[in-house]
Amino acid sequence: MAESNIEIYRKVYLFQDLEIEEIKQVLALTNARDFSPGQFILQEGQPGDSMFMMGSGEVEITKRLTLVLEEDTPKDRVMTRLKAEDGVSFGEMALLENEVRSATVTALTKCRLLELERDQFMKLIRQNPEMGLKIVLRLAQLLSGHLRKTDQDIVKLTTALAIALGG
Repeated sequence: MAESNIEIYRKVYLFQDLEIEEIKQVLALTNARDFSPGQFILQEGQPGDSMFMMGSGEVEITKRLTLVLEEDTPKDRVMTRLKAEDGVSFGEMALLENEVRSATVTALTKCRLLELERDQFMKLIRQNPEMGLKIVLRLAQLLSGHLRKTDQDIVKLTTALAIALGG
């Protein structure tokens, strides 16, 4: 693996407390996956057991709107766009739980991703508890940040709804 590739993965939030050799150990457990523009990487509602780290390309994350007032067909809302050079990972919740995907991720450009499966992740943290703790703490901080943002969004939405219904 080229050193420049390591630099991309060093930016990934989960790995920012790891030494380069530790990052290399994690990357050795991943599978490289290539996606074409328009191809689904993850689909909301589908089972998931892995996370992805972007090596190259750009993706779009969408969520299905469950309340559609004017039409019968569900709509997707673009939540964000992510570029590999920013040190991007997604699907992290699948490392901890056996649930369905919470969003859809679609390749906007040709993408090279590294996939880390839950079984490999669990094996890693059992064999390397010190390194595992660093990653799990970062994962907890990441998910805590997502939860905090969701809480703020709920307050904004309920306030807007109360204003709309109140007049």
